[in-house]
Amino acid sequence: MRSSQTLRWLLLAMFVAAVLGVASSPVAAYQATVQAPPPTNTQRGATATSSRTPIPSRTLLPTHTATNTATPPPTMVILGTYETPVQSPVAPIPPPLPTPKPSGDDIVTILLLGSDTITHSSASRTDVIILLSIDRTAGTATLLHVPRDLFVYVPNYTMTKINTVVNYGNLKYGDGGGAKLMKDTLLYNLGIKVDFYARVDFVQFEQLIAKLGGLDVSIDCAIQDYRLKSPDLDYTKAESYELYTMPIGRRKLDPYMALWYVRSRATSSDFDRGRRQMDVLRAMWRQAKDAGLLTQVTSLWPEVQKVVETDMNLQDVLGFVPVALSLNPGQIQRIDMNLNVQFKVGNNLGSYGLLPVPDAMKTAVQNFMLPPSPNRLNGENPTIEIGAALPLKGYDQVAADRLSWEGFNAKVIGTEGVVNREVTIIYDYTGGSLPSSLQTLIKLLRVGKTQVIAKADPNRTVDFRVEMGRDYASCLYAIPKDAGVTPEPK
Repeated sequence: MRSSQTLRWLLLAMFVAAVLGVASSPVAAYQATVQAPPPTNTQRGATATSSRTPIPSRTLLPTHTATNTATPPPTMVILGTYETPVQSPVAPIPPPLPTPKPSGDDIVTILLLGSDTITHSSASRTDVIILLSIDRTAGTATLLHVPRDLFVYVPNYTMTKINTVVNYGNLKYGDGGGAKLMKDTLLYNLGIKVDFYARVDFVQFEQLIAKLGGLDVSIDCAIQDYRLKSPDLDYTKAESYELYTMPIGRRKLDPYMALWYVRSRATSSDFDRGRRQMDVLRAMWRQAKDAGLLTQVTSLWPEVQKVVETDMNLQDVLGFVPVALSLNPGQIQRIDMNLNVQFKVGNNLGSYGLLPVPDAMKTAVQNFMLPPSPNRLNGENPTIEIGAALPLKGYDQVAADRLSWEGFNAKVIGTEGVVNREVTIIYDYTGGSLPSSLQTLIKLLRVGKTQVIAKADPNRTVDFRVEMGRDYASCLYAIPKDAGVTPEPK
């Protein structure tokens, strides 16, 4: 047996490879979803007979026909070879979402799952669901967060929250059945074929952060929530908690606070939490890359399978390394999805839940399967340098990390020659030729138009220069004053 320190190396190598890598073999050709005439969804009390043909994994075949002896119930679309639910679902079963068209044959999709438990293999919800698409030809990566409250059709089961699928699948089909069922669920509801998955729990996540020596992450907006006064206190007792505000800036988080940061949603939403989780994944990749930890997979692999649930093998993981090493932050994009755009709140579901908006969801999923668009910011491809005076050191890196998600080529210039400012200033050297980029800067840096200084320069080396000010720290997700202390569910 290797030491516990080596075990953490194994976890890190495995997880980061899964987060930002690419499999060594190309994916099979994508097939269009077959839109065959659907059978009726039989309500409880009616009888139905059907003829079902055995099918290979994730292959969509012609439908079976249901025959009702009672009064025909309302028709709800359901994909052919799946069984009809015994009980009427809480929401109509939607038709399967069409498979998006990939940018090429060399695409790999990895499902990253985080369970809300501190006890390995115990019943748990899957509160972190992030999809990673790798375009090996383009050398890019795309992240997509799926909210835990999304109601989906689970093949051969019913409509339910997506964060219960893995646990249900493990109980019904045994170990590994949950991940397989989640893959089938995502294929039906999002049209996304998942090639590999990796799943960790709270303890394993904290082990990863410990091996990194803490997590260096950019906090773009202060966040407030209750935390344990000490990680070793009893998390079931209210007196163990204190109200804490994590301020804006470049922060090094210890394992407990890193877990707190990716889990907190008392002052924001699950959508914002998903964006923070994607930020953390990118930060972990960057730290592992800078520390040279992505080149030690072969010697570490034998034990990794003992501590991370995954269907990847060593050959797959070795194939991840070249692309993971060659990526830069500008080649990593995330597809942000939001309430009342890609999702709507469902009615009469029995609990809070979201339902997809089909057309908007199709667009988001299609973008997920494509490399970062050269038309981001209307194809302006802006360059920008960002500095912060010594009292505000770190604000520049925070702003650069935020802007890179939007397609800016941002360079941090540090403190030298930068004025100590109360308000952030944007110097526009473009003569107004990059209006989309300027408007995005104004929005993301939270500045007014009076804080933009036009200095047209045909010989410029960058399009914009930003000097950060104290006003950047005005963003705060504050917890409601009447909120009580609720122990963390673990």
